[in-house]
Amino acid sequence: MSASAEMLLEVSQEIKQEIEAASGNEIFIRAQLNNKDIIEEIEVLARGNSYSAPAVINNLMPGEIVIHNHPSGDLTPSAADIRLAAKMAAREIGFAIINNQADQIYVVVEAGTKKEKQKLNKKEILSYFKKEGKLSQELKGFSERKEQLITAEKIIDSFNQHQFDFIEAGTGTGKSFAYLIPALFYNNLNQARIVVSTNTINLQEQLINKDLVTLKRVLDFDFNAVLVKGRSNYLCLRKFKNFKKNFDNQELELEEKIFYELDDWKKNTESGEKSEINFQLQNKIWNQIAAESDLCLKTSCPFYSNCFFMKARKKIYKADILIVNHHLLLSDARVKDDTGSVDRGILPNFNHLIIDEAHNIGEIATDHLGYPLYQPLMDNWLKRLSGDKKSLLAEIREDIAFTVDSDQKRLREILDKKIIPTTQKIRDLIPQYFNELKNLISNYKDKKITIDDNLKNNPKWNEFYQTAEDLAAYLKNNFSFLQIIYENLYLGLEAETDESEMKIKSSLNRCQDLIKRIEFNLQAEDDDYVFWLESSYYRGSEQIVQKSAPIDAGKFLPDMLWSKLTNVIFTSATITAAGSFDYFYRETGIKKAEELKVESPFDYSKQAELLIPLDFPDPGNKNFLKELVSSLKKIISKSRGSTMVLFTSYRMLSYCYNNLKSELEEKGIRILSQSKLSRNYIMQEFQSEYQTIIFGTSSFWEGVDLPGDLLKYLVMVKLPFPVPGEPLYKAREDLLKSKGLNPFYNLALPQAVIKFRQGFGRLIRSKKDTGFIILFDRRVISRSYGRQFLDSIPSDCPILEIKAKDIIKKIEDNGV
Repeated sequence: MSASAEMLLEVSQEIKQEIEAASGNEIFIRAQLNNKDIIEEIEVLARGNSYSAPAVINNLMPGEIVIHNHPSGDLTPSAADIRLAAKMAAREIGFAIINNQADQIYVVVEAGTKKEKQKLNKKEILSYFKKEGKLSQELKGFSERKEQLITAEKIIDSFNQHQFDFIEAGTGTGKSFAYLIPALFYNNLNQARIVVSTNTINLQEQLINKDLVTLKRVLDFDFNAVLVKGRSNYLCLRKFKNFKKNFDNQELELEEKIFYELDDWKKNTESGEKSEINFQLQNKIWNQIAAESDLCLKTSCPFYSNCFFMKARKKIYKADILIVNHHLLLSDARVKDDTGSVDRGILPNFNHLIIDEAHNIGEIATDHLGYPLYQPLMDNWLKRLSGDKKSLLAEIREDIAFTVDSDQKRLREILDKKIIPTTQKIRDLIPQYFNELKNLISNYKDKKITIDDNLKNNPKWNEFYQTAEDLAAYLKNNFSFLQIIYENLYLGLEAETDESEMKIKSSLNRCQDLIKRIEFNLQAEDDDYVFWLESSYYRGSEQIVQKSAPIDAGKFLPDMLWSKLTNVIFTSATITAAGSFDYFYRETGIKKAEELKVESPFDYSKQAELLIPLDFPDPGNKNFLKELVSSLKKIISKSRGSTMVLFTSYRMLSYCYNNLKSELEEKGIRILSQSKLSRNYIMQEFQSEYQTIIFGTSSFWEGVDLPGDLLKYLVMVKLPFPVPGEPLYKAREDLLKSKGLNPFYNLALPQAVIKFRQGFGRLIRSKKDTGFIILFDRRVISRSYGRQFLDSIPSDCPILEIKAKDIIKKIEDNGV
């Protein structure tokens, strides 16, 4: 194709009419080409204003072409056009610009070859889920579930129609098989790689070690499934060689026992994955031997043929289905989006994505789109650059000695009179920078304070601002001098295997990143972001972090990820709030999707009861905590185990723990408190030790699977509303107000309902489970919004409004 009007012959008048109907503004068109590259069919996807239109490109297919008009008549592609055209090219979709008369066209990207995708046979696939189907022959206790059949049918339609789907499937639906079987069939028919992303390690391991293993036996065709992990999870053999050398030369502070255990593991490991290590190893030790993207020599590395990460990467590119987590999915998308290169990420190209535990995707995207700055990040960069005889500057000095005499003096002067003094100044300024932030935040009682005009008018901010500008300036100078060294000492030489060259490029890249973070957070002027200072404790000492996050991650996700895909299936047991997907649409930034809601197949009328003590104080009452301790003591003393208590804050958890620990321990009951122990340790102890109780906060509200008698009593202390005063929440409130929306009903309430549903779902995990959910927050009855919480749980679950003392009788009647 070329810049020819012949393409428009059959549709020119139709397009012109569509543009006129849009008052001459921009429109976005999907077009089908015939075998002579003439446009024969169009569909208007979106309409905009005089200079832009929404790029609605979710379900476009290879061989199609997207067209939009420039009302000005100038068909020169803008920077945004070029970026979008590049994304379309990666999907073999053409991209063109026309004028408002639809008689001129400029093709920016040619359309690829049209590929007819084979459609799934619905009857064949659904037969696997029937009581006489192949799944029933492999799975013990299998039963046909109409909810699973409905879900699987929707997913088949999603693949066949190349749709975006929101699927809420209640606990026990069997949604992993409902999406895995159609996905594997689709891959087998069309050789279309499929990515499945989860939030928790538990679900990843279930998919790769259990469900997909079962399907290997069930399906009549073979497939290759791979669990994808980030590069830092793998041992770097080259770095380990240097690590061992430093140990042998007594330049490494490490216990001999740990080193020899590590060395023995290195000799015997097949995957080189950190998760294989079964002895205690500090992160700071692992970081010295872990693979890193910017310190990788790739094919020039002497260990390339045995590289654990490269072996894993080859498996990824040969895989039919990839299992990833949300963090890796979004990291991969951001790297590709920032660099404009699909080769820079971990994942290969893919068009089909299934996001399980999808209710977390907005929160994780918010984290990944921020630019946090904290002292260890800067200290680590500085330590690699300068500090000991193995540092980069020491290596540069050695390399200068091998240059011709005429260059040695000039390069040594740059090193000694420019770089080293500048580096020392940076070393002095870093602690000053963070100490001034600490002094700044000490004026406030909150541990998180928004950077706004009030803060910027504080004299201490002005003092800090000058220090920050100085630090950024010295980093820029350092970057410039290092760049000169790089260009004169390494660039153009055949020195791809030179570690010093690789390290200086890495240092330059990280220096640039630090400059960006300092300046971005210092200016704090991007209207799409909220900026704040946060005080937290890191390894026993206070640490001040500069944080920034998008107020609306959904504004960024379509361009960063969704626009590059033809088919995305979002699924979770908890996507809706008050029966609506509206909140999830805002979280993801998706404008249009197919929707499905199916209830859990569990019989809650017989398996569970929700108990609400109406004589209990309101959470805002000063006696609430005192009464809570008293009630928890009675409940735990009676149940003596099989109980998990979910709190909404560490403060409340710690208060209850401190007031109950001694008395319960005297009765032989141990509290596993998240304020004292790690989540993994708590889960292990609770499943292996009798008469233990879990006290958990945020992370225990979801991803906890304790079936059978392990968990019979679930206590939810309060409704899990978000903390209203936090900077990100406040910024989102303001954004909703600016759009004329009520923040409580459009933000706080949906978040709380979804979290409540997650917590509620911890109790009943199989058809044999029974138990009580006890909610000490009577606002679900006394407040008008409480109905939304009660309507969100399974419709057949009994709700009992009782007195606090009657809870004990219910536990006694339950056979404890």
